Amino acid sequence: MPHRFRVVAQSKISAKMRDRIKNHVKSLGVSECDTWSGAEFEEFLRRNTESLLKRFLEGEPFPDAPQDLKKLAESKRPLNDEEMLAAFAAVFDRPAFYTPIHQESNLQDFKEAITDTIQALGTGIWKARDGQVIDRIPSRHQLRSNTLRAKLQTVEKALSHLRAKYDEMIGSGVLRRCNCTNPSCSVYFFNPSNAAYELERLRHDVLTAFRDAYPPFRLPSW
Repeated sequence: MPHRFRVVAQSKISAKMRDRIKNHVKSLGVSECDTWSGAEFEEFLRRNTESLLKRFLEGEPFPDAPQDLKKLAESKRPLNDEEMLAAFAAVFDRPAFYTPIHQESNLQDFKEAITDTIQALGTGIWKARDGQVIDRIPSRHQLRSNTLRAKLQTVEKALSHLRAKYDEMIGSGVLRRCNCTNPSCSVYFFNPSNAAYELERLRHDVLTAFRDAYPPFRLPSW
């Protein structure tokens, strides 16, 4: 008799179906039962053993020699909190976080960078401005320290506040596009002009909150 029975389905699994499976398996004397939708199982693999996905879905070959397989396994070891924070720090090493707001060449891209950073911290999917996936890193939820998880949540909230202020400025007309006829024009204007400093302040709050979690992080000097 097996100790655990696990179902991995291609599609979603309703709560009712999960209960039916669990009750049936327990009636057979199996003590534990898991049911995973395809999306849940894929996320589990991406978070813990992405090398398996590359092997079976992308055809990436595994080494044949035992010592090489051992090296591969060791390279996939879970990161500690310090290593995770260093990975998060790399996400902030982009123009959206060190270019002075009044020199930003495209503020729509600036907003997209903020959104991408929120996604990177929350899901581990790190994208460039053009939407291409740069890398997959741990999410803030994988930090072992409760204190660090709380601090990274503060960073994410500060990013959301910054994005909300940007949207508020667009909606009120404080921040507006150039009136030229070029549809691809990336020029924006602030009215009043000192409104840019509000975005600078909120962005500084984001970076200061991250440095509170990861002191080696250096704030940009404008």
